[in-house]
Amino acid sequence: MEWTDDMTVRLARGTSIPMLVDFANGAVSLGGTWSEVLSELTERFALPFDDARLVMDRVQGGVVRASSRNPANEPDATRDPVAWTSYRLALGLPVPHVDVGLSPEDQSLAAGLLDRARRLEPTRGTNDVGVALEAARMAIASTEGGAAKLHIVLEAATCLSVAAEACIDRLGTRPCSAEGSQEWVDGVQLAGAARAIAEEFARGRHPELEERSYALAGRIVTRVLGQCHAFVGRAMLDSARCIERNGDRERAADHVEPVIADFRVLLDWFADEAPFDEYRTGLEHLLAAVELILSVRDPSAELVDLRTRTQQVLDRPAPN
Repeated sequence: MEWTDDMTVRLARGTSIPMLVDFANGAVSLGGTWSEVLSELTERFALPFDDARLVMDRVQGGVVRASSRNPANEPDATRDPVAWTSYRLALGLPVPHVDVGLSPEDQSLAAGLLDRARRLEPTRGTNDVGVALEAARMAIASTEGGAAKLHIVLEAATCLSVAAEACIDRLGTRPCSAEGSQEWVDGVQLAGAARAIAEEFARGRHPELEERSYALAGRIVTRVLGQCHAFVGRAMLDSARCIERNGDRERAADHVEPVIADFRVLLDWFADEAPFDEYRTGLEHLLAAVELILSVRDPSAELVDLRTRTQQVLDRPAPN
């Protein structure tokens, strides 16, 4: 991968470059595994995998430049903001405060939607991604019980669905979003919020709504982030495991058949080398899909062979 002079990255709503640099430095000092760090960068901060690798490089670059104690080595704040922030933090210099929260008006909109739900009024939703994410956060944190809680979480799910459809509509005829675009960031965050809502429905013992929420996450991922095996595989397996937990193992196996069909190409891509990062994750999803089907159905020679080949590729030492 060749980087240009522009090393800016677009981050998830509610995060900032200083937060990103603090996380990266903390992960390094605490000895977190690369897979754990990568998961946080691509989920919490909504970075594409290429940008996640770039960020770790630029954070370290800022630290190295700071160690020289030469002011001429200060990175460019506009073209290389991650390295610039890392450089200044390493030297104990101030960096500008960034307000990453919603405006009071948008917070009020999210609260208003949930207040309507508390009164058991019909769900409305919102096209605004930030408001939808805030409504989901507030719904999960709410302490109501019974019908009020159910309607609050239903309103949050509706907000995520309406905002996701608006995001998909903005893509027009494009099959998916460009990595690092605002649509990409919104897709990552909306899918994550839909999974969190699914977990909330599971806690409330609403299996059908749990399944529908995982299906919503799957629609967001496949339509907005569809070029990424790591995200698509997770979405498909999340739904399948939900279906399996709720008692329909055969339908769960059916649900991961597309993973088998679409992901086995990764074995050709990495026929002679070890997979890395998103491709390793994709192959892990392929293996999990095979294992799920084999746990439900009589083993076929083809699936057993696919499991063996996938495991062999994953067993190769990861590249440095």
